[in-house]
Amino acid sequence: MYRWCISILTLLFLSGCAVINGARLSDAPSEVRTRNENPVEPPVTQPETEPYERQRQALFAQPYIDPLTDYLRQHGDDTGRESVLREIAEERDRRCQVIADGYAAKAATEQRLARYRAGYNYSCPAEVESFAERVQQNQQNTLPATIAAADDDEEASQPQDEESLSNCYLLTTIRNYSAAREACRETAENGDPRSQANMAMITHAFKDYASAFLWARQAALVSGTAAYILAQLYDSGLGVEQNPEQAVYWYDKAASQGHKEARTALERFREQPPADGT
Repeated sequence: MYRWCISILTLLFLSGCAVINGARLSDAPSEVRTRNENPVEPPVTQPETEPYERQRQALFAQPYIDPLTDYLRQHGDDTGRESVLREIAEERDRRCQVIADGYAAKAATEQRLARYRAGYNYSCPAEVESFAERVQQNQQNTLPATIAAADDDEEASQPQDEESLSNCYLLTTIRNYSAAREACRETAENGDPRSQANMAMITHAFKDYASAFLWARQAALVSGTAAYILAQLYDSGLGVEQNPEQAVYWYDKAASQGHKEARTALERFREQPPADGT
């Protein structure tokens, strides 16, 4: 009799637990039951139809030729980029031709060839070599005095005055920027890259960021200082629309020319997590 009572009580207890668990499950949120019964598949991310379009647009939006050449050299063996590489190569060649047309309208002098080589030999070697052949022909067929006389008015009216250059360099070095601004302006306008870099530094110090951007752009390809200032402006969005990709590009250009602060800035960018958090 005692054992029969114990069995009945045990059966009633187990039946009550089952009812309670069933009630709890029915009260659970629908998403919990869904996870237990029918797991939801994660959404499938569709690949971009033009995975490199953003890179192409960024390259075309900036005014320089060398970034196009850098991209072509870096990714030239990537068959998956064939379409965008072709477009970038065509744009690079178009820009080189625009520069070549400008030089074709000018007298072929050694001074002008030196500037052409400094600014464009990396991306447009064929066009620079063509201009060099013109210079060589002039040297063979014309006396030096005649060549000098044949140069255009702009070339003749903009000699690099050694005293003005020295004053520009010295005043900038000792950070007398007020005096340096006047000393450097003429030589910078005449095309001296160091004077242009100095003007970028001076106007940046005076917080005239729009002018600093214009001066830095002119000398950035041959001056680590100008490239660094240009990178700072793109980095901060002062004087130009903020563009981290362009900032990294010009920090790298400056670092390759030995600019120590540019190397530090590059390390800072590498330590930053990606924008998408991955």
